[in-house]
Amino acid sequence: MLESLKRNGKGIILMLISALSLSVGQLLWKLANVSELVAALKGGDSLIAGLFQLFLAVLPGFIVYAVGALIMTVALGYGELSVLQPVNSMSYVFALILSAIFLTESISWLTIIGIFVIIAGVVTIGGSEK
Repeated sequence: MLESLKRNGKGIILMLISALSLSVGQLLWKLANVSELVAALKGGDSLIAGLFQLFLAVLPGFIVYAVGALIMTVALGYGELSVLQPVNSMSYVFALILSAIFLTESISWLTIIGIFVIIAGVVTIGGSEK
């Protein structure tokens, strides 16, 4: 297990950063409240001004998401794909935590158990030997 973590450690850390960036990007999209902007467009607001507002609302999410995708691409150069790609599933864990904090979404006990299963799977695969 330690050998795999040494061999893939840098890639695993980068993939965790990538997963967090992807989750933050998605959170920013959710916080942009695009449905209200689209409704304003249908309500008669200027099309150009409305589209520009929509663009500005989703732009931060796209930037953070793109940075996460770029980090993921770099991470894949620092380890085995079969070890690193499952680490990307941590984005689900990060998204759940972020949604509970910033969107006050509730998390059930079954979801918490699922989070621990995902983490256990990532640790197991990340520490697997060839």
